[in-house]
Amino acid sequence: MKQSIRAFAIGLFTAAIIMLIVNYFSNGSTKDLTEMPIEDIVDELKNEGYRVLTESEYISMSITGESEESKGDTESTKEEQADKAENTDTEKTEDKNKEKTTPESEDTSSEGGTASDEQEQEQPAAPAKSYTVTIESGMAPSTISNELEANGVIENSAEFIRYLEDEGYVARIQLGEFTITSDMSYFEVAEALTK
Repeated sequence: MKQSIRAFAIGLFTAAIIMLIVNYFSNGSTKDLTEMPIEDIVDELKNEGYRVLTESEYISMSITGESEESKGDTESTKEEQADKAENTDTEKTEDKNKEKTTPESEDTSSEGGTASDEQEQEQPAAPAKSYTVTIESGMAPSTISNELEANGVIENSAEFIRYLEDEGYVARIQLGEFTITSDMSYFEVAEALTK
């Protein structure tokens, strides 16, 4: 009986020594995550080939299907959208000025005008499309945007969603029916949807 107890004690002692040696030599390669700063964890994950997203980037990606990183610099995107809105307003003004031609100018073009003048008169500006969108409770901004694009009111639904997110309109969209026309800028559409 004494011999079996001694053998058991020697086995326990040997196992404890082996565990101590293994723990001593392998402890340097693993780090406890609770002791590491978040920045180091993020850097380590990126070095391993993972992508790290904040909560807002994750929500944005789940709505639009693309991450903030793939969108590029948000400031330049805002500037581009502002430029597009200004260009759209300028184009609208130019189109209205073209439509307001005098009868004399029409007579001269029909008498001795060039072929390009005749082509301009043959191609009138396309009328603005109008669509009434109904926004219901729980409707995602991507659904609204896709519906507007499908009905020819906006050209690019992903761009419009990005605009809504960047300018903070997503949380302010109201329920109800809204009439949107194709000649409205993103700003005007967003304002209409949030009133």
